[in-house]
Amino acid sequence: MPKFSYRAFLTSGRQESGTIEASDLSDARSKLRLMGLKVSSILPARAADHWKTKFLTLELHAKPDYARFFSDLAILMNAGLSFDQSLKAVSSSSAPATRRVADGMLRLISEGKSPSDAVGSLDNLRPDIPALVRSGEQSGRLPFVLQTIAVDLVKQKAQRKAVVDAAIYPCFLLFMMVCAILVITFVLVPSIAPVFEGAGRSPPMMISVLSTIREWLSAPGFLLVVLGSTLVGMAMFAWQRSALARQMSAITMRLPLIGTITRDIALGRYLQSLSLLLANGVTMTTALKLSADCCSVTSFKPNLNKAVNLVSAGTRLSEAMRQSMLFPQSVVSLAAVGDEVNNLPVVLNNAAVMLQEDGQRLLDRALTLMTPIITIVLGALVGSLVISVMTALLSINDLSQQ
Repeated sequence: MPKFSYRAFLTSGRQESGTIEASDLSDARSKLRLMGLKVSSILPARAADHWKTKFLTLELHAKPDYARFFSDLAILMNAGLSFDQSLKAVSSSSAPATRRVADGMLRLISEGKSPSDAVGSLDNLRPDIPALVRSGEQSGRLPFVLQTIAVDLVKQKAQRKAVVDAAIYPCFLLFMMVCAILVITFVLVPSIAPVFEGAGRSPPMMISVLSTIREWLSAPGFLLVVLGSTLVGMAMFAWQRSALARQMSAITMRLPLIGTITRDIALGRYLQSLSLLLANGVTMTTALKLSADCCSVTSFKPNLNKAVNLVSAGTRLSEAMRQSMLFPQSVVSLAAVGDEVNNLPVVLNNAAVMLQEDGQRLLDRALTLMTPIITIVLGALVGSLVISVMTALLSINDLSQQ
């Protein structure tokens, strides 16, 4: 029977790890629950040993795993421990990076800070997470909120990994293409171009273009121009960061496929945060403002803030969403239904799931098509270069015969 390595917590908060025999992962989880354990992670024994070895090698340089951190806190709080007791349990049984996070939060809690303030002190964390934790404090549903945050972070991590994995091969092709062009430009072209110049004939167009590119790249002032442009761009970004970010965001949203994917995922996350805040008892205007401030698309924020002002003036949420001109008609209709039945949190959560699934579906299709499209484009470029070089070689042969 297969063995599985697990990491779990007792009801007292003490961590326990080991191996268990079971037919599959589901059976292993069931056996651990019957033993009174709150499972944090479980893997096949060989995979777990591999990751343990890898972790021991890199743990000193690793960043904290916020998804596991929040998941462990939720498990411990659901087992009956308080927030500070859960932090102590996580601190005593986690990796060094996570232990530093837990110890820092414990220090703030001991100084009288709230859990949301302690969470807000963490680096590289989405700004809506402290607001969600604050809503969990106010509603008494902090364990549920922490588990929701952990699930969302795991989903984002999986999406980023999928994008990176799908982009590795196209990026490698692109790198090899650039290397091939540079070799042709700086090695082959300088050997071919003088033959045409000596014969008084113009070289093929591709050879002329590559010769011009080589002259630009070899010019002494080229590096200075690139360096100056970079410094000017960095200075403009530092001085007008928000304005430039808004312009870049607006440009991204106009792109045919990328804009649609970004819009669906960003609005889905906005609606998910809004739903969770409303479900935890936060007032409508406060929830709208917090969700708008945390929107990942900068160009959306003015329209979302406009919706906040409209709702504050007495406009229904569905009408405010319609006037923002950001949400699809299906989402606006769902919000109107939620207003009618007085069940907005559930309806908004369903709308968030719908948008995120649409965005994820488009993203999966784009990633699937990206490799063959880039391969075809790069193949066409390589083919044109080969044809150009062969044409040049044949022209040189004609010149030698003359």
